[in-house]
Amino acid sequence: MQGMHYEEGARKKRCISGTQVAIILGGVVVAVGLAVGLGVGLSSRTEVCEVVGGGATTASPEPSKPPPSHCPPSSDSQGPWDNFRLPDYINPVHYDLELKPDMDGGTYTGKNVIQIRTSKPTRYLWLHIRAARVTAPPLLYQQATDSSELRPLQLRRCFEYQAQEYLVLEADQELPATTPGQEYLLTLEFEGSLLGSLVGFYKTTYEENGVTKSIAATDHEPTDARKSFPCFDEPNKKAMYTISFIYNEPYQVVSNMPVEKEENLDGGQKKITFKKSVKMSTYLVCFAVHQFAFEERKSSRGIPLRIYVQPEQRHTALYAADTMKNIFDYFEQYFNISYTLPKLDMIAIPDFGTGAMENWGLITYRETNLLFDKNESSSSNQQRVASVIAHELVHQWFGNLVTMDWWDDLWLNEGFASFFEYIGVNATEPDWLMLDQILINDVLSVMADDALLSSHPIIVNVATPAEITSVFDGISYSKGASILRMLRDWMTPEKFQLGCQKYLTDRQFENAKTDDFWQALTQVSDMPVKEVMDTWTRQMGFPVLNVESSKILTQKRFLLDSKADPTQPPSPLNYRWNIPIQWHRLDGKKETEFFNSSSPSINLNYDPAVGLLKINMDHVGFYRVQYEGSSWDQIIQQLITDHTRFSLADRTGLIDDTFSLGRAALLNYSVALNMTKYLKNETEYLPWSKAISSSAYIRDMLQDDKILYEKFQEYWRKQVKPITATLQWEDTGSHLERLLREDVLGLACRMGDAEAFKKASELFEAWLTGKSIPPNLRLIVYRYGIQRSENPASWDFMLKKYQETPLAQEKDKLLYGLASVEDVWLLDRFLKYIKNESLIKSQDVFTVLQYISYNKYGKTMAWDWMRLNWEYLVERYTINDRNLGRLISRITRSFNTELNLWQMKDFFAKYPNAGAGETPRKQALETVQTNIDWLKSNKAEIEQWLQSNA
Repeated sequence: MQGMHYEEGARKKRCISGTQVAIILGGVVVAVGLAVGLGVGLSSRTEVCEVVGGGATTASPEPSKPPPSHCPPSSDSQGPWDNFRLPDYINPVHYDLELKPDMDGGTYTGKNVIQIRTSKPTRYLWLHIRAARVTAPPLLYQQATDSSELRPLQLRRCFEYQAQEYLVLEADQELPATTPGQEYLLTLEFEGSLLGSLVGFYKTTYEENGVTKSIAATDHEPTDARKSFPCFDEPNKKAMYTISFIYNEPYQVVSNMPVEKEENLDGGQKKITFKKSVKMSTYLVCFAVHQFAFEERKSSRGIPLRIYVQPEQRHTALYAADTMKNIFDYFEQYFNISYTLPKLDMIAIPDFGTGAMENWGLITYRETNLLFDKNESSSSNQQRVASVIAHELVHQWFGNLVTMDWWDDLWLNEGFASFFEYIGVNATEPDWLMLDQILINDVLSVMADDALLSSHPIIVNVATPAEITSVFDGISYSKGASILRMLRDWMTPEKFQLGCQKYLTDRQFENAKTDDFWQALTQVSDMPVKEVMDTWTRQMGFPVLNVESSKILTQKRFLLDSKADPTQPPSPLNYRWNIPIQWHRLDGKKETEFFNSSSPSINLNYDPAVGLLKINMDHVGFYRVQYEGSSWDQIIQQLITDHTRFSLADRTGLIDDTFSLGRAALLNYSVALNMTKYLKNETEYLPWSKAISSSAYIRDMLQDDKILYEKFQEYWRKQVKPITATLQWEDTGSHLERLLREDVLGLACRMGDAEAFKKASELFEAWLTGKSIPPNLRLIVYRYGIQRSENPASWDFMLKKYQETPLAQEKDKLLYGLASVEDVWLLDRFLKYIKNESLIKSQDVFTVLQYISYNKYGKTMAWDWMRLNWEYLVERYTINDRNLGRLISRITRSFNTELNLWQMKDFFAKYPNAGAGETPRKQALETVQTNIDWLKSNKAEIEQWLQSNA
């Protein structure tokens, strides 16, 4: 599963009813002073929520109240069902699932016949259900081994135990344990809604030639299959599925498996039955009712590979189809296990809550992550499409074929997919340097999260749907990928590959725990894999290595908050790590050492007289390095003299290490800032991208101090000038050159470079008259061309273009542009549009709020709007939605005042039920407190440095 936003300074990481509330425009007050609380509103200038070419904001009609369920809710907790986990002695074997959607009415009916095996006697059977309603008395039978007859069994009662989202059935008599051929068959008829959600089985719409059309599809991970149909909704309750649909033409249906048969029914309806699936987890079950076309390729073994897409957008599936084939063939060879199903489809859903979902045989995508138009999309769009395709293809092995036993080992799915996506894209696009790009997209970015006390171990106990949802975060994805990169380098790529192959072969169609993976790697390498890697997966955080006397290394936990207690929360491993270390002299070969967690220090075989020392070669290790002052001076001087003596990855890691060590008060900020002086000579994408994102923290902290921020801008204008003068505003060059141009021109505009602003404005004005902007310059022009536009008609033009363009990637850029205008009245209009579901799709609501929060005026406005509309958001998305849970931490990350902190605490006290946002709330509070302390400790030093260097 994947998700995305245009994060500032990063490419990746990388969705009714109620009272309508007036928008509080706190952003206005930013320019003149801070408003206390939410009492300051701008009610003197209200506008109806008009839309270019559309009507006023509409609310979804209240659905008619359904008849009561045959299994009504009950609070009876006096039974074994009062447990979050299903019992291990009741297991599904096969589901015969028939569904009949009403695409016009927005409901569906279903019939589910579940074959159940029990390993001990029980009076009760229970399974998951949520939102769906049982429409007929459940029927229970037992198969007879000596005939095809079914023996009916009497049920005393059935009820929904909503505290655990269970459907509980009580038999008249105790049900004996089953023997082969004597399993139980449970028949459930049910009804559900396709409306008002982006999880479970839901419907959304799109426009085709001016006609509104519908599509219904699923999104089940982690705990939403139970919303679509009653099921045993845990990853280790694997079973086979025979899925059938009754539907009306012109709709078509696709599912995990190919079609077995099609029938014509009375009334012009059709019935389609799909082949029986392999054993799989409920969260991978998928189906879609659509009117799409497809683009097809064949794998090297002849497996049909299809991309389903709106017919008008078929040309945007060409790149995805070619990339899918290339990476699919590569992974079959790499893992040495043939893909298990007879087909693989991908489909682009017009409104999809996550980035993509790896359903076995039918992968679902947000359109931005699958569809690419070579004439309209940017290089970063292209890279995103390739990366997400690779990520989801990895899951067909890591996750689908071998599935984590429980969600505490989610990283066995997501960490592996996040790592191997770079291996896969590198195989098809070797010029993109993806094995180095993992540094800026995953490794260094997640270190900031993992350096907080509110982080969590990779392997973490989860016991509610909200806790399960919350671990779909950077730790599971990016830190998981980072430690696999370190492990592969330590073991050697060859042994690592063999270990992966053994793990997949030994555990195929089954579930696994982390220790099963360690065991497979140990068996092929004879290395102490578990002993080493437990220190990275069973405790949060990571170390900083201190270099003493030029060659003695000690380790301690790295925390961004210099006042934080490094022993908290307690760790079973006392925050000590087993660390494979690579180091080299600039004129010598690579050396390796191993830092055992039980050792207080280690000595490197290094003579300072021989040459400059670089520890953590290519930043493969998941740790930071703190050199002595004289060593930092030598490194900086070497960068200024000849930066190419360090590799691309080394330069990138050095920049991030110094800024992070400065933020943690382990290094004077002057060292980090002095390191950026060499950038006048830097011509590569990775170091520039990291310099921009690393320095963005200082930028965000200083932005409210007009005089000091102007000096900060002045310095960076000077540093970026040589590279922008070289690259200019022509959208030419290699993939990495195009990425670099977009980053540095964006920096020049943000830092107020007059020439860059003038060019962006000229391109913007030309665009307003109908001229096209080169794809890789569009985001810059939209953001900075509109930023200081004083003509509302320009903003309206951009909004109209947003409504008209069919390409989702272009829509996303235009949303960013609309959010960048420095006019509080236009931002107010934009915030009002959020509730207009015909204008802003549900998948994009949080994106819009985040983009508005990047705006110096919008930062407070987005925060105020969210607080005023919290109940609306919870009702629309539910408290367990992971994107809603992360919203607060995303839009408050640059807050740095006591007032900000008080407002957050006050809001959390008012709404204590955090759901999936429990950990992000802790992270947000810790981040803002750290920001406040940072300003007090570092502002004077940075001001002095800027005085001398700007």
